[in-house]
Amino acid sequence: MHAPTLPPKEGRPSISLVLPAWNEATVIADAVHEADAALRLVTDCYEIIVVDDGSTDQTAAIVDAIAAQNDSVRLVRHTPNQGYGAAIRSGFAAAEKDLVVFTDADCQFDLTELDRFVLLAERYDIVCGYRIDRKDTALRCLYSKVYNLLVQTLLGTGVRDVDCAFKLFHRDVARGLKITGNGFLVNSEMLVQANQQQRSVVEVGVTHRPRTLGESTVSIRHIPKVLVSLARFWWNEVQFPGVAAGDVTQGLNACQSTPPDASGSIRWPKCLASSTAKYRCLQFALLLVAMVFLFSNLGYPLIDRDETRYAEIPREMIATGNWILPQLNFQTYYDKPPMLYWLCAISYQILGVSETAARVVPALSAFGMIAMTMFFGARIFDRWVGLVSGAVLMLSVGFAFTSRYLLLDGLLSLFVSMSLFSAYEAVRPRHRKSSGPQRLKSVGSRNSIRLTAKLQLGWWLLSAVCIGLAFLTKGPIAIVLWLPPVFAFTWLSDTYVKPRWWHYGVLGGVAAAVAVPWFVAVSRQDPTFLVEFFYTHNVARFAGEFHARPIWYFVPVLLIAGHPWSFLAVPYIRFLFGRTKALSRQRPPAVGFLLLWSAWCFVFFSVSQCKLPTYLLPAAPALALTIGHYLGQVLRDADESSRHFFARFWSARTATATTCLAGVGFVGYAILATPDVSVYVYAWAMFWTSLLVAAVLMINDRYQAKIAWATSAGVMFIFAVMIMHEMVPAYSRSETLFGESSPLAEQLSVDKQPAIATVNHEFSEVPFYLDRRNISHFANVTDSGLSDFVSQNRQCYLIVEEGIASQAIRARLPSGRRLVEVAQRGIARVYQVQGLSGVEPQIAGTQAPVITEVLR
Repeated sequence: MHAPTLPPKEGRPSISLVLPAWNEATVIADAVHEADAALRLVTDCYEIIVVDDGSTDQTAAIVDAIAAQNDSVRLVRHTPNQGYGAAIRSGFAAAEKDLVVFTDADCQFDLTELDRFVLLAERYDIVCGYRIDRKDTALRCLYSKVYNLLVQTLLGTGVRDVDCAFKLFHRDVARGLKITGNGFLVNSEMLVQANQQQRSVVEVGVTHRPRTLGESTVSIRHIPKVLVSLARFWWNEVQFPGVAAGDVTQGLNACQSTPPDASGSIRWPKCLASSTAKYRCLQFALLLVAMVFLFSNLGYPLIDRDETRYAEIPREMIATGNWILPQLNFQTYYDKPPMLYWLCAISYQILGVSETAARVVPALSAFGMIAMTMFFGARIFDRWVGLVSGAVLMLSVGFAFTSRYLLLDGLLSLFVSMSLFSAYEAVRPRHRKSSGPQRLKSVGSRNSIRLTAKLQLGWWLLSAVCIGLAFLTKGPIAIVLWLPPVFAFTWLSDTYVKPRWWHYGVLGGVAAAVAVPWFVAVSRQDPTFLVEFFYTHNVARFAGEFHARPIWYFVPVLLIAGHPWSFLAVPYIRFLFGRTKALSRQRPPAVGFLLLWSAWCFVFFSVSQCKLPTYLLPAAPALALTIGHYLGQVLRDADESSRHFFARFWSARTATATTCLAGVGFVGYAILATPDVSVYVYAWAMFWTSLLVAAVLMINDRYQAKIAWATSAGVMFIFAVMIMHEMVPAYSRSETLFGESSPLAEQLSVDKQPAIATVNHEFSEVPFYLDRRNISHFANVTDSGLSDFVSQNRQCYLIVEEGIASQAIRARLPSGRRLVEVAQRGIARVYQVQGLSGVEPQIAGTQAPVITEVLR
């Protein structure tokens, strides 16, 4: 028993000094005596707490002997060794004085400088020392500078020497810090929590001495461990420390899934009723609108080059009966696997061969992505976020403009997104079931709930199946887009399941079982297929053999494709990297998963030399959910006058004005590019001009902030309908060779089965619309087969890319032939090759206006 300590004299604080020690027998006595002498100069009420962290030498015995003679010295023992953080935690818990100081027991700090700490403690909650002239090796000083730079960047500690072991805390502040780590990150953890609690922190320079006794426990081999711990600490405690409402409410009644407000009570946005049925009605209404937008008016002509190519390949599958080997112009097509072709061929067999049947597949993919985003948004976050995210996805420029377009990327995105959502469901923590009703008082801290971590095998297998289907859609990119974000997320997150190697083995086996049979079958029909596909169209494509673009290419693509939601980029970055506790608790790990998913997609395709705008489409659902989650927070705070005002008002109004300006621009282009402009076009011009004026005027109307984003979404929907349902169909009709509105098909039908060849461009719509199997194709004008084709067909038609000069074609014609240009349409020039005694053709059909029928 120690004698009670007398209260300090008036104006002098009481101090607890904590000395963590591990195998410091050679120096601990000097450390305690020096501390005792220094504390006597500052106060007459103090205690020295030595925390022996499982030492294997005589450290504890020496301190016991000192404590027997000095009542101000106390010993706290750990058995066995628990780590530096645990020693600090025990010291803080044992401290009884007003101020708590800790320093290492190696005598490297001059404790007589403690008076400056005490003086600053009158105005600050925490006083941190920084070493003025550090007495360590140059290499260790370099390590420290790099580490401090990383800590300041990632954690925002705001101090220059985070690990300086000379710090002072007010006791209530020290006990308010929840020190969970036991390693070297304890200083960083304390300062991060202090910043989140908005504690005042000040730094003061201290003298650093060279170590003369004892031995440092820090070495170069600790660097990897420290970096790993730093990364995980940043991820779990700084960047994404919150808990998604969906993680808390697993298995609870759906009506409890609405996230709480700042006070902790559950409330709904005022604009919506408080019943789950109303939310379901809104979700079904959104899906109904999406269905009408996606599936109506799909019958306009196919657009060259992608739509015509991907519509013709499945037609040839049906024509040949060969569903294994993809063929274009009845020649092996090595570029892509068959999943899209299979689905289009099935659609043809159900609906008949037509543009509508072809476009049903991408429209279904887009519809599935919208429904999937809402479904998983509701599971991961809540129904409100799911609803907002579905609207964000549907009304994003990039998604809306590709949702009805026959491309591989839409189907690939559906399968990749499903595989990643399923993987998240497989590794996410589950709410532990309990008997009786529960009331959720807080979802802002991982410590306020009880979660279990067990891999959900059903979701894991579903993810594997989707990877296999994605592999059959576009090849190994399915694995490339899936593995890094899933592995990184499970490695970083503390509360999520970390799949074992055999889990990945099972997943790979199931994915292979889905995809490998076709690769085996196709290689038996064409032994060169696998080499051509994997090397030429994957490795060589990545290296830039096709569509080479600069590394920054996707930055403007992302901003344009994300319109109007890209106007939230600036406030969202502030939300994402805000250091306050209120902001950080609104960022659950689910947001981190979605950001890893979308960021990896962006980085991978940016590094790849081959780039096309649609390559980013697999990131669209993840980006929609991140924006939906943030926008959900913004709209919930609609009653507040200042919080989120920039995102809620200025971003929305600017986005609306930009959409209106784009509408004016598109209609203006239609007027300038179309010879005969209808009154209907001018009506659209007046409509968008009026909207633009109204949008500019409404920027000053801050009282309508609550509906600003609803207005922006409505304007964007009108813009998408105008472009996708009127301008794009009108453009396709003006460009098509043999589709609706083209005079070429009718004229050529007079000549029964004329010989036709395409040159320098496959023009896949020719065999598609003419339902022909004998359309020849020549990759370039210099192909020797072109002369043979003309020799064998006294009268024939050549459909040539417009960039090829007619002189180059004439040079390939045999004697006794002449070349007559009969039409120009889109990027094609149509020539008839005649014998000298032939009669010139009378095909009417010069270049049709680009947007003749736009908005008519």
